[in-house]
Amino acid sequence: MKPVVTWIVLANARTTKVLEHRGTGNGLTALDNYIWHAPVARVPSDNAGVGHSIAGPAISAVEDTDAKAVNDAQFAKDVIGHLAKAQSAKAFDRLVLVSGPHMLGLLRAQINPALQAVLLGELDKDLSMESIKDVAAHLGELIAV
Repeated sequence: MKPVVTWIVLANARTTKVLEHRGTGNGLTALDNYIWHAPVARVPSDNAGVGHSIAGPAISAVEDTDAKAVNDAQFAKDVIGHLAKAQSAKAFDRLVLVSGPHMLGLLRAQINPALQAVLLGELDKDLSMESIKDVAAHLGELIAV
């Protein structure tokens, strides 16, 4: 009988890694091929540009964008894209998202219906820097490790 494969996604705004669970008693395994890093955020210039018109030189309006927020949202979209591709390749049967509240909200905003259907649960804690043993201890309420 084929084991039910659960992916545990440990995410923060800079790095995402995946642990695999293949049934009770088998523990968690880090999947080294499924580690994603956010690109470095481009910091916009502080100063408005100077434009020239018939009325003379003037300072143009500058859109006030938060480069970190834009970068975080794009990274969440990329992570969900990677997970959707892995799901279509039948790499996992169930999914657990483990992330701090900020990144978890960004991931929720991007998740598609197919991933939502296999989403077993969420844990709103940033465990991305914890050991596998510590992560397993926190997952007790969602899955039996």
